[in-house]
Amino acid sequence: MKSKKILLFEYAIHKLMEWYSQSVPDSEKTMYSHFSRLASLKLLFLMSTVKDPLDGNKDLLGVFDNYCAMQYGPVEVDVYSAIVYKDTQYFNFGNYELTIKKDPDSFNGLSADEKARIDRAVELLKQNNPKLMSLRPSQLVDITHKWDAWLSAMGIAEWYGKGSEKMTVDSIRSSRPFYE
Repeated sequence: MKSKKILLFEYAIHKLMEWYSQSVPDSEKTMYSHFSRLASLKLLFLMSTVKDPLDGNKDLLGVFDNYCAMQYGPVEVDVYSAIVYKDTQYFNFGNYELTIKKDPDSFNGLSADEKARIDRAVELLKQNNPKLMSLRPSQLVDITHKWDAWLSAMGIAEWYGKGSEKMTVDSIRSSRPFYE
């Protein structure tokens, strides 16, 4: 299941990169530096939380379901581990930029339905904030810091002198969403 999650994450990044190239002037010069590790993880969180009104308000938190509150916002732990240990198929995510390992044309191993769910989540995220792709990673962090689930979990982490704390899917779903 984790390998499917990582593949879905990489497909999501591919779709977010398409959005970026369509919306940011001179995107060819800045594309790879825009999708740093930090930015990619923040965009994943925001994309995972959008609710689809045409599909019973479902989100992608059933797939991306292992979030932890950390200093720079929510982090999907399984995805983060895959990034750190370079356990990805198509991209390497560095601190300052993304590099391509393999041409992300086909995304073999994903069904048409799985791709459609990611496509729809990206479209919904775009509807929530069409300017999201032009934001710097620090601005994405600021948005994720507004979520009650993150605030509560970080409060607990700080209380116990820890650097992180588990965020439940229920706490994320019950938080007021912020995309700006």
